[in-house]
Amino acid sequence: MADVATISIARDFSPFPAGRKRGDGPFTGETFREDVLRPKLAGGQHVILDIDGVEGLPSSFLEEVFGGLIRLGWTTDNLKNAVEFRHTDPDLEVYPPLAWRFAEAAASVH
Repeated sequence: MADVATISIARDFSPFPAGRKRGDGPFTGETFREDVLRPKLAGGQHVILDIDGVEGLPSSFLEEVFGGLIRLGWTTDNLKNAVEFRHTDPDLEVYPPLAWRFAEAAASVH
């Protein structure tokens, strides 16, 4: 089994992730994908994304992370096997399915 890495988006990145591209601000989807998530995935690690503590995960952020990984060659199946979400805050339940919808939408046109 692959090594497991847990990434707390709020603690390890920002409690206020927002935007798509690096030029949109300091805590964008592109920055998270390229600087935090992709290195773990490239190393073969299974990644647990702990989303507790974020003030939200805007659609531009999620689409750039998950749609972006698809555009970089990941399949939705491989991505779903490599990444899982964790949270205890019921207000955050909407975000994991939204992330997977963005991945699937990107796969349908890629």
